[in-house]
Parts: sequence; structure tokens; C-alpha cells
Amino acid sequence: MLNPRSRRYATAVLVLLLSVATFSGCSGSDQETATIRIGSKNFTEQIIVAELMAQIIEERSPVKVERTLNLGGTALCHLALVNAEIDAYPEYTGTALLAVLKQQIPRDRSGVLPLVRQEYRDQFGVEWLEPFGFNNTYALTVRQDTARDRGWRTISDLKPEAETLKAAFTAEFAERPDGYPGLSTRYGLTFGAVREMDPGLMYSAIREHEVDVISGFATDGRIEAFRLATLDDDQQFFPPYLAAPVVRREVLVRHPEVREALLALAGRVSDGDMQDMNYQVDQDKRSPAAVARDFLISRNLVRKTDS
Repeated sequence: MLNPRSRRYATAVLVLLLSVATFSGCSGSDQETATIRIGSKNFTEQIIVAELMAQIIEERSPVKVERTLNLGGTALCHLALVNAEIDAYPEYTGTALLAVLKQQIPRDRSGVLPLVRQEYRDQFGVEWLEPFGFNNTYALTVRQDTARDRGWRTISDLKPEAETLKAAFTAEFAERPDGYPGLSTRYGLTFGAVREMDPGLMYSAIREHEVDVISGFATDGRIEAFRLATLDDDQQFFPPYLAAPVVRREVLVRHPEVREALLALAGRVSDGDMQDMNYQVDQDKRSPAAVARDFLISRNLVRKTDS
């Protein structure tokens, strides 16, 4: 039987051993890293695509998924990724090139993906996997009837009337170099009034004739539903915005099955597919998780389960 002093010593040793075990688990044991944290930005498409990523990982690997969705803009998601607060999220090549890496668009636009892939690997220890298949480029968007009446087909067509037009942009588009500041310089146009709006309010504002021009997204289902038209980027200002999973390399090394699961999505989501899924969430008010699940089942990427 231990005396009081011996019991205190034994207790102290036990506490120390438990502390060491706990610390070792948090620093990267297989048990701890069996959970991957998927994040997203704060708009519909990002949440849907993050759900596609989460659900296919859950289906095709033993790794558990923790969702940290609707985080905020690009800066917040990127910071969370490089600080290991999340392990993966969907990103766009053009956004990475201009907003994160702050580099110029290469003359050969097919070089954008290899460039961001290399820079993310070298600078951040992050891997760009194969793109999903859709290109959600920015697009200046107007009402179809207005475009027809005024003969607007290209962004350059706006220049003679720009100072009389009211525009609504997302906060990111209003501030980023691949948004209004760069666009204004490239095309030499300045709108008479610019308002920053949430994407949902922005689309409603143009439909209700409160503004004349918005910063639309090529894969947004509301473009067709609201009878809007995207103007041709005749000066080729916008780079390609191919969406792809960006994942911390450490996670892929420890769990190669995560890479394999996400590669099943490569090239499987077209612009039209993404428009349709966005529309179901924004207009039909379905949940992003349900829309993502139905898409994955329809493409035989996950098994249909009895409800």
C-alpha cells in the first residue's frame, strides 16, 4: 500500500502521462487526423461545392468530415487554410492568382492553373487538385431587355453611358484587382454610382430596376431565371475561374484516400450543372446538402440510401 507521499507522486506521473498522450494525439496521430475539416466562402455555390467534397469523402473513405461552411470571403478562407483551422475548401484559379498571389495574368491563360498550383505548393504547403469542370468567371450582367434596347453586347458598349448608370457589386468585386478597380482601368469606364451588396440583394436589385449593372457569376442560376444577359469580356480582362479543391498537403500525405475521393469529382460538374444547383438553392429554397446529394446520386458518384 502506497503512503501519502508515494500516492501523490504516482498521481503526478499519471497526470503527466495523460497530458503527453493528449498532446501527441493533437499533434497528428492517426486517430486525431481521421477528421478532415471542409470550409467554404459565404455564398451559395461555395456551400454546395463544399458539400459535394464533404459527401464524396464520407462515401469513399473512412475519414470523418467536419463542416465549417459560410466562413466569409477569400481572405478569411485562405487564412484559415494556411493556419490549419480548416483542411480544404473550394477555390477558383483566377481568385488565387490575383487576390491571393497578387500576380499578373499570364499571356497564355492555360498557364493559370499550373502557376497557382506551383505557388500554393511552394508558399503554403497546399495542393490544388483537378478542377471540378466549371468556370465561374465574373461577368458584368444587365437586363436582357435593356441590352437589346441599347445594343449592349460587350463590356466596351457600356463606356459611352457608364457615368449615367448605377452599378451594384459584391464587396469583394468592388475592392479586388480582378474586380471593379482593374476592370475600370482596363476598359476606361467609371459608373455614375456603385453600391456594395450581398449577392442575393444584388440580383433582386437589378431585376427590380434599382440598378443597371451587376457583377454576376457565370454559373449563377438567377441569370437565366431573372432574364439577365452577361456582356462579352471583349478586352479579355477576367482570367479563368476554374473551381477546384485546395487541400493542405499534410492531410493528403496522411490520408491519400481523401485525394482519391476528391479526384472522382474531376471534370464532372459543368457550367450548366452548377447553374442548376445554384438555382435550386437560391430560388427553390432547397438545402445545399440535399442538392449536392441529389447531384452525386444522379452521376453515380455516391450510393442512393433508403430514407
